[in-house]
Parts: sequence; C-alpha cells; structure tokens
Amino acid sequence: MATVTLKNITKIYSNNTYAVKNVNLEVADKEFLVLVGPSGCGKSTTLRMVAGLEEITEGEISIDNQIVNDVPAKNRDIAMVFQNYALYPHMSIYENMAFGLKLRKYPAKEIERRVLDAAEILGLHKMLTRKPKELSGGERQRVALGRAIVRKPKVFLFDEPLSNLDAKLRVQMRMELQKLHNRLQCTMIYVTHDQVEALTLGDRIVVMEKAEIQQVSDPINLYENPRNMFVASFIGSPAMNLLKGVVTAENGDYYFQDRANKLRILPQHNAKIAKYKDKNVVFGIRPEDIYDKIFAQDARPEFTLTATVDVVEPMGAEIYLYLCSGSNSFVARVSNQDTAHINQDLQVVFDMSKAHFFDPETEEAIF
Repeated sequence: MATVTLKNITKIYSNNTYAVKNVNLEVADKEFLVLVGPSGCGKSTTLRMVAGLEEITEGEISIDNQIVNDVPAKNRDIAMVFQNYALYPHMSIYENMAFGLKLRKYPAKEIERRVLDAAEILGLHKMLTRKPKELSGGERQRVALGRAIVRKPKVFLFDEPLSNLDAKLRVQMRMELQKLHNRLQCTMIYVTHDQVEALTLGDRIVVMEKAEIQQVSDPINLYENPRNMFVASFIGSPAMNLLKGVVTAENGDYYFQDRANKLRILPQHNAKIAKYKDKNVVFGIRPEDIYDKIFAQDARPEFTLTATVDVVEPMGAEIYLYLCSGSNSFVARVSNQDTAHINQDLQVVFDMSKAHFFDPETEEAIF
C-alpha cells in the first residue's frame, strides 16, 4: 500500500472563495483515516484533489513519496467509491466488477481470479449473474466496493458511500468496511458528515470546518479532549453541552457562575482558569456526565443545581432529559430507570472532573 501526504493544500474558486485552506496531513501506510465535518467544510474537495478530480490551487500531494499534482487521475493508482453506486444497469455483477480490468486489458484468467476473490470477501459470490436492479442498496454498495478491490490500488478513497442507505444497513456496512480494512490491510481515506461513522471507523479522525482542519486525533482523544468549541459540539451524540457564564473566585476556589447557579471548578485547574477571573467563559460537559441527584454517588452542593425538565426523550436503554436552569439549557443522558417528568424541578449533579472550559472569543479550549 502507500502513504499519502498533503502539504499546504489550498483550493480557491474563481470568486476567491476558499474550498480548502492550507491543509497539512500525513496518512500512514495501512491507516483508515476519516475526514468529517458539515456540508461545505471542504472534506470532499480534499478527497477529490487526492484522487486527481480537482485541480490544486496551492500545495503538494504525494502518494508513496511521489508528487502527483500533475499526474492524471487514471495514473495515480487509487480507487474511489462514491455516494452513488454508479453501476452499469445492463451488466451483470461480474461484468460490473470486471469492467475496469477489461479496459486495462488484463488477461481473462487474471480478471476472473480477482473478481472471484473480491466476491468471496464481500459475500457476493452467489450474485455474480444478477443485474444491479435485483440487489438491495447494501448489496449494490458492496458491488461498488468490489469494483474498487479488484483493482488492488495503493489507496482507497470513499466519498460518503453509506449516506444512501437506511440506518440498519449503514450499521451493517460499517462493520463490513472494518472487516475489509482488517483483511486487506490497505490505506483508506473516508469522507463522511456522520460523526458516528467517523468515531466507529477511523484509526484517526480529521475534523474540518470552514475549509480548514480543526483537529486530528484518534476517536477517544477527540471525544475526551476537543481542541475547540466546534469539535466539542460536533463530535458526540447528543452534543457536548456548552453553557455561558463567568468565572468567579471565593475563599481561594474558582466557580463557574451564570445568572442563577454556581458550580465549583476543581482545584487542579486553578492555574489555567485564574486568568479568566471575572471574565466570560464557556463551560462544556457531556450529557453522560450530568446525573439525577437520586442516582449520583457524589452529590455535594457545590456540584449540584436545580433544573426544570423541558423534554423527556426515551431512547430505550437510556433517557435524554432536556433541562433549563438560570440562563442556560442543557441535556443529561440518564438511566431508563429515571422517573423525571416534564415541568419537574430536578436536582442534577455535574461531574466537574469531566468539565471543559473554552475562551468565548477564540473558541479554543482552556482545559
């Protein structure tokens, strides 16, 4: 397989709009890297520049240590799987998978061997005589994957390949992609707007927004240590709660305070939070780190406040409570044994060891 290196990659359209701005990225050999972000953030454009389908305004792209800026897409030894399956409806599954190899004039026996190997890997060996219209959406996507696999490229590129599938099929295909990566041990770059897909698939995740990279990290570190407010709010479902307030000091301790509430900040963070005394901050905390006082183990008053339940959203094994208190609204993820109801005043406890604080002007993490 191969490494992929992006150095200062920029894409500017004719109206001076940045589609991608100064992207630097190193994709390791055999790595599964995921680009994630909202629509229009530049992730698909970045992928298309790697593929050779978009011209680069500035910077260099290297595949296996060879600069490929001026190399045509067909000569880059990559295979791309699109959101649209793009199968030939008049051809059988076998013919669809073999078509690219026939164009490259591979021997018939080699084509047969590669197609049968790929069909076995993807569970398509009993469907090779069928036409695409006879397959489900998930099966068609597997055919599109098979068409890429038979090429044995240096790099696989995926542009939101699961977005046309229903929720159950997406889960199934995510598992198929993980198995495929483990089996082929190949370099894969995957684009998605779905942060659940990103967290479950990627060895590393690249979060993009407004044409720039916001953070690159492994899934756990990205979730637990977001670099800024965008990453904090984009990664995780439900999103991290972001509460506005002021840092106050009292008897050597620091507190996060909004219009009606006060929560103590743990002493180990005093050095970082001290310079924000009497200044505005944004307090971030995940929904699973807020507890109904009845079920909390550490319900000390300095970590507890009263909130009113606006919405109760049962999710099966858990419940999302949408709460408001003071000048802020937030979500708590609680056990399905919780009996909270709408308009109830609830004592909730914050696990301040899991607290994050952000500068409201730069939006960067304080800690």
